[in-house]
Amino acid sequence: MSRVLIMYLSFVGLTFSALFCIKPVENPYRDPYINYALRKKLEDAVLESGHKLSCKENALSIVPVIKELKETPIAYTPYQRVSAYNLTLSIALKDGKEEKDFSFTVPYNLPTGGVGDLPRRRAIDDILDIIYIEFVQYFKRRY
Repeated sequence: MSRVLIMYLSFVGLTFSALFCIKPVENPYRDPYINYALRKKLEDAVLESGHKLSCKENALSIVPVIKELKETPIAYTPYQRVSAYNLTLSIALKDGKEEKDFSFTVPYNLPTGGVGDLPRRRAIDDILDIIYIEFVQYFKRRY
């Protein structure tokens, strides 16, 4: 009996799920890591919300747009070099009918020049981890 119930619930869940096609990220900034990280988070959010990824003819197209990527200096070293920033990332999701905006700011620091852009990438990941929850809720409510 429990197997039949599980199979029925699985079928009902698959019946009401929508198909999504995530288009390439529109990014006016020259940062390919944001494109990769945002697309990955969107794919995970669509799947976690119970929908499917497919670019078939009847799929809903989602166009992610980077609206703002801003780094604001917040701390300086004794040698007048910037050592910490606030990173603000604003994202819009367009589906043809509406546009939903998501935005968040996180601080990050550069302890030395030898770490490259790793702290900045970690800050981008932190923002997307926070916005990810809103992505999942959006896909569950909207579709």
